[in-house]
Amino acid sequence: MNPLYQNGFTIRSLKAYFSPYFVGLTRPTAEKCFLLLLGILSLQGIQSIRFLYDWFLRLVSPRSLNAYYYLFTAPTIPLEKLARVTVQLALACIAEEDGRFPVFLILDDTLQPKYGTHFAEYQTLFDHARHNGSNFLKGHCFVALVLSVPVRMEGEIRYLSVPLGYRLRSRDENKLELAAAMVRQAMSAFPEGKRAILLCDSWYPKGAVRQVVVDTPQLEMVANVRKDTCLYDLPPQPTGKRGRPAQKGRPLACQTDFAFSLDLGDYQIGTRKVLTKLFDEPVYAIVTVTNPEEPSGFRLFLSTLLPEELGMEEQERAMLCPEVAEEEREVLLPYCLYQYRWAIEVIFYEQKTFWSFGNYMVRSRAGIECYVNLLAVVYSAVQLLPYHQKKYAHLRQESRLVKKQLLGTAIQQEVFFVTFALSLEKRLISRALWKSLERWMMQKRNF
Repeated sequence: MNPLYQNGFTIRSLKAYFSPYFVGLTRPTAEKCFLLLLGILSLQGIQSIRFLYDWFLRLVSPRSLNAYYYLFTAPTIPLEKLARVTVQLALACIAEEDGRFPVFLILDDTLQPKYGTHFAEYQTLFDHARHNGSNFLKGHCFVALVLSVPVRMEGEIRYLSVPLGYRLRSRDENKLELAAAMVRQAMSAFPEGKRAILLCDSWYPKGAVRQVVVDTPQLEMVANVRKDTCLYDLPPQPTGKRGRPAQKGRPLACQTDFAFSLDLGDYQIGTRKVLTKLFDEPVYAIVTVTNPEEPSGFRLFLSTLLPEELGMEEQERAMLCPEVAEEEREVLLPYCLYQYRWAIEVIFYEQKTFWSFGNYMVRSRAGIECYVNLLAVVYSAVQLLPYHQKKYAHLRQESRLVKKQLLGTAIQQEVFFVTFALSLEKRLISRALWKSLERWMMQKRNF
C-alpha cells in the first residue's frame, strides 16, 4: 500500500484529509478504514462488502475479506469520534468574516426497507410517506444529524451541509433520547462561544431533545411544532395588588390570536412572542396559512431565538432571506432559517439513490452503523475537501456527484498505474533472479 501513498497524488491528498479520523486507532485498523473509504469513493455503486472487496480492496491490499468483516462487527471504530472530527473539519471551513452567520444542526430520521428478516433490529415501522404504497414498512429506522456551515461562493453565502452520523434505532430505544445524545456529542466538539441553531420537524421539540436545548447555552432551536401546542400570551405587568402575579397570560389560538399581516409567496404569516409549556422563557411563534378559512391549513413554528438576538446587519439578513421584503426581514428571519432544514432531505435522497446507503449486507447492529457512518464520512469529505486543500478549490461549485466521480476516477487511475508498475517490477525481478540462478547452476556444473 505504501507505493499508493508515495506515487498517487489524489490518494496522498485523501490520506492527509482522513488522517484526523485515524488518531488513536491501531495501524492495521487505520489502514483498513482508509482503504474502505477509498473504495467507497472510487466505486459508483456498492452492492455489498464482498463486492467492494472483489473490485477494489483485494487489488490494493493482501488482507482477506474476513479482516474487513471483522472490522465492521468488532467495536474498533468509535462512531462518536467520527462525528467530532467531521464537526471540526466543517467549522474550519467558515471564513473569519462570515462568523456572524448562524450554523445549523439539522435533526431527522429516515426509514430504510430491507427484505431479509435476519438483520439486527429488523422491525415493522410506520411510514407516513407511504413510500411502498402502505403505511407500514419492514426494515430499519436511522436517526441522523446534519451540520450546515456558511461558506462564500462567488461573493454570496451558501450553506455546506454534511452528515455527522447515523444511529440505528432499536425496538426498546427512545428516538428522542437517541437524537439528544447525538446533538450533545456534536455540541461537545464546538469551540466555546460558538452558537448553533437546531432545526427539526414536529417530532423532536420535546422530551430529551428539548432538555438538551435548555441545558446547552450555545444551542437554540427553530422547530415546526403541532398546531395544537399550548400557547400563552406574555404575563401582564404587575399591578401592585396583593397576591402572586400571573406567570402566564391568556391562552392563545393559532386561528384567532395572530394578525396575518405579512405575505410570503402563497402564505399569510403572523408572528408574536408567546409562552409555552416547552420552555420557561418567552419564545417567538410564527403561524403560516394559505387560507385562513381552512382550519387544517395552519402551521406553527417556534423559535427560542428572538429576531433581535441574532445581531445581524441588513445586508447579512438579505443574504439569508433574499425573497423577503426589506421591511419584513427581521420579523421573518427565524421562519426563513427553518427552510435550511430541507438540506437533510436532500442528503437522504442522494445517499439512498447514488451512494448505496441501503446496500449493506452485514447483519449486526455494529456492522450496519459502521457502514452507514463510513458513507457519511466519505460524503462529508467530498463536500469539505475543496475547502481544506487549495488544489481542489476548483471543485467547490460542482455538485456532490460530479466531485465523487472525478475523485473516484482519479483514484482508479492511480491504483491501476501503481499496480501495473508493481507487476512489471516483480516480473523484471523474477526474470533477473532466474537468470542469476541459471548462471549459478552452470558454474556449479563446470566446477
